[in-house]
Amino acid sequence: SADSEERVDHVLQLDDRQVLLRALQPPWGHHLHRAIGTTFTLDLLALLVTPLSFAVSEWVDTGDKKIQDADPCALLAGLRGYARRISVFCQAGQIRVPRRYEQLYGYLEDSVFEVSPPYREGVFHPKVWVLRFTSPGRPVRYRLGCLTRNLTFDRSWDTVLVMEGELTGRKYAYSVNHPLGDFVAALPRMVHGSLPGPVREDLDLMQDELRRVSWELPDGFEGYAFWPTGIPGRRTWPFGGRRDRMLVVSPFLSEGCLRRLAENGSGHVLVSRFESLETVAPEGLGFSRLCAFSQAAEGEPDDEEAAVPEEECSLAGLHAKLYVADAGWNARVWTGSANATDRAFGANVEFLVELRGRKTHCGVDAVLGIDGHRPGLTALLEEFTPPAPVEPDPTGKDLEQRLEGLRRVLAAASLEAVVTESADGQDYSVALECQHPLDVDSADVTASCWPISLQESAALPLALSSRLLAGFGPVSFEALTPFFAFSLVIARADRRAATRFVLKASLRGAPADRQELILRSLLRDRNGTLRFLLFLLADEGGEGGLSGMGAIDLAGGAGSRMAGVSLFESLVRALDRTPGKLDEIARLVEDLRKTPGGRELLPDGFDEIWEPIWSARRGLGDE
Repeated sequence: SADSEERVDHVLQLDDRQVLLRALQPPWGHHLHRAIGTTFTLDLLALLVTPLSFAVSEWVDTGDKKIQDADPCALLAGLRGYARRISVFCQAGQIRVPRRYEQLYGYLEDSVFEVSPPYREGVFHPKVWVLRFTSPGRPVRYRLGCLTRNLTFDRSWDTVLVMEGELTGRKYAYSVNHPLGDFVAALPRMVHGSLPGPVREDLDLMQDELRRVSWELPDGFEGYAFWPTGIPGRRTWPFGGRRDRMLVVSPFLSEGCLRRLAENGSGHVLVSRFESLETVAPEGLGFSRLCAFSQAAEGEPDDEEAAVPEEECSLAGLHAKLYVADAGWNARVWTGSANATDRAFGANVEFLVELRGRKTHCGVDAVLGIDGHRPGLTALLEEFTPPAPVEPDPTGKDLEQRLEGLRRVLAAASLEAVVTESADGQDYSVALECQHPLDVDSADVTASCWPISLQESAALPLALSSRLLAGFGPVSFEALTPFFAFSLVIARADRRAATRFVLKASLRGAPADRQELILRSLLRDRNGTLRFLLFLLADEGGEGGLSGMGAIDLAGGAGSRMAGVSLFESLVRALDRTPGKLDEIARLVEDLRKTPGGRELLPDGFDEIWEPIWSARRGLGDE
């Protein structure tokens, strides 16, 4: 549940949980080359902590640590080392407004890409991670994570399937892998704007290699298939073939899709949320048993639910999407992002993985945990009794549709944030512009926006009929950001609908050395730099690690002298044991030396101890 996902590779054992951070950690002896993630909604804070899985695992297992407890040095180390290797694709207009701004978000700007699906009436909805790992002298390894969870901190019951495989030397592809390769190849065509050259090159490399990966199946399964939907050339219905009995687990439903799922076989079971089951007419759907996720198992909702439309409006309870079909002695299991709705299998971009095995291992009864099977979903379910019909609310639905239409227009507006430095060089002004005036019906609409680096009290009304949407200034260097929050409110008589979201604009005119200036601002002074250097050099599980850093007195005097001695010893130890760590130190030193202010942050006497050690490191080459 909260901050964890149920594992499908062991057929939904409810006591076997896996945190996303652990699922992303590299195999022993391997290093991350590129991570590709897809999500419908995106929480920037959740993305901020993702590089911890690649960096901090060298010092401490932080899988269950909350982001509020994460060491600032760990976050900075992870971002500097891995943010440029992580590319996340999300539905345009579905980045959540953060509760507070973190200057470290500046390191995420080149990792986030907003996309729109090929079919206008759909949304980009997959939750997939594809990771490429390398190791000297060993074959390339890939890891695929197929989730039902967005990259957020939602408290919900979800599933995650993790598969690993090795890149083979065969000339021709495995035909079963082509859908996965096609999905990765389709991502650049959905991006707003252009992808940086290195990201595009890595995507092209990965889509080609994924076709020749030999995947290791989870225990008990005998075959697999990848099902991307909503991209050109790929079917949108993965449930062909024999289906004697089906289990459908989906938080959101539509009658057309449910009838289609239950048209073959008998004894079908439907599991959903109470509020979703109330929207469909149970008679005639073809399901013999309707169950709702027990409210006792749903936990407490988040205290600040984001207003998002479509099928992602709840932050608690059931969020897993799972389909199980019995076929004789065998069974098939599908898990991924697609809800049991017409839109999911008609217009959305979705991704499912199908696994095939014996019915006794992964059939309907095995997953439910009945008839002598180990505990399963049944322990979390209760029978659903249809309530009295509820009159539809056409006015509320119309307001939500107008909000969604305006959100899509803004998301497609090619926003640009033009930065102008003041004459004295002390601050900046920012103009948020679009290429053409927006063609929208703004009657009854109150729209405002603000850079997420500022408080919402700094929000300005949107000039929807002008190319210049809003202008902000003067703002400090630290407040420069391409992420802008938007608030839309529609009021009609006694009805009101509202939504808030973030869009990423292209940033033009910002200082060329902005990354170096951000680094300087984060380190603050020489003591901060010294602490960060010691953190980067910390031994795994040894002294000077995450827990030991706070014990060093960096306030000055004897504490600083002791830290200086510790730095020299740590550099020598790294040269002997883990010389690769010195490469990250060299990159940090190079970045600091790019600006006069950065050079002043290097500790006193640093060059005298660093230069001979770095010279020795270069002499080792790739050893």
